[in-house]
Amino acid sequence: MIIMSKNITIGEIARLAGVSKTTVSRVLSGKTNLVKDETLEIILKVIKEQNYKPSIIARSLRTKKTKLIGLILADIENPFYSRVAKGVLDEAENLNYTVIISNSNYSITLEKKLLETFINRQVEGLLLTTMNLDESMVQTLQRAGIPFILIDIKTGMESVNYVTNDNYYGGKLAAEYFMQKGHKNIGYLGCEKLNSLEERKLGFKKALQQNGINHEYEARLKEITNVSGIFNDIKALIRDKKITAFFAGNDYIAIQVLNFVTNELKLKVPEDLSLIGYDNISISAAARVPLTTIMQPKYSMGKIALEQLMQLIKNNHIGGTTKIVFKPELIERDSVKKLN
Repeated sequence: MIIMSKNITIGEIARLAGVSKTTVSRVLSGKTNLVKDETLEIILKVIKEQNYKPSIIARSLRTKKTKLIGLILADIENPFYSRVAKGVLDEAENLNYTVIISNSNYSITLEKKLLETFINRQVEGLLLTTMNLDESMVQTLQRAGIPFILIDIKTGMESVNYVTNDNYYGGKLAAEYFMQKGHKNIGYLGCEKLNSLEERKLGFKKALQQNGINHEYEARLKEITNVSGIFNDIKALIRDKKITAFFAGNDYIAIQVLNFVTNELKLKVPEDLSLIGYDNISISAAARVPLTTIMQPKYSMGKIALEQLMQLIKNNHIGGTTKIVFKPELIERDSVKKLN
């Protein structure tokens, strides 16, 4: 008769098999070469009859392996981050790891709280899509002995690992494309709170400056999730500075601006105003005017970040050995007009 018992312990398995708990533990941990064949057969028979399921919590306390990875997304509603997360999740499934996802909503304060939560959950490693890296966050993780990798952000800290794309080069690509199309009065839309967007702006403006084009036209979001906060600035730049084109720091901004100038200002894109975004999120191709954008490999960034994190975990190494930078590329669609 099979006795169903969800809460049976190693001690009870040992008692029913007539062996010590140490012997049962050896079997459960795969060290069967240390157990006699006849004893092993008895133990396995008892385990099967009792439908024994080892406790994941108890096992993790013994081995220090929880099979958990923490992933902090800056904005789960932004399709860029959800695609990064998909790369992380798919690779984690292949490796039999579970990913716990949290959303920081671009808040450094919340990120710090989430770090403490993940440390308490005993995650084996952590992936961060933070807005700006705080040195105290690095110190917190290093004290806890948890390896971590940044995604979509680069830092000069030697001990910090990251997987990102060349944001400066991506901004340069946008500027060069506008100039090829004959645009000179070009504005930038971004948010100084995000390092990645600031790098894109620097590359963009440097390329314009090198070609003798004014690069002072800019509208900056105070909060990255509040794009409407720069709509009046955009309207003024178009009216007063005769802006013919905008480079938006990401597609999330570009698509909302596209809707604003079309619905509220009654302008046509690209006939009256040209736009370039960044990220190549899925909806950029399906916008009312398919968006020309700078593509970065979002899924691959997530997948490779987890692969690299697993190597750090395997080697018990927290030092700065992973610094991967992808080259972005321009995706040409219908949102930029060629001027005569």
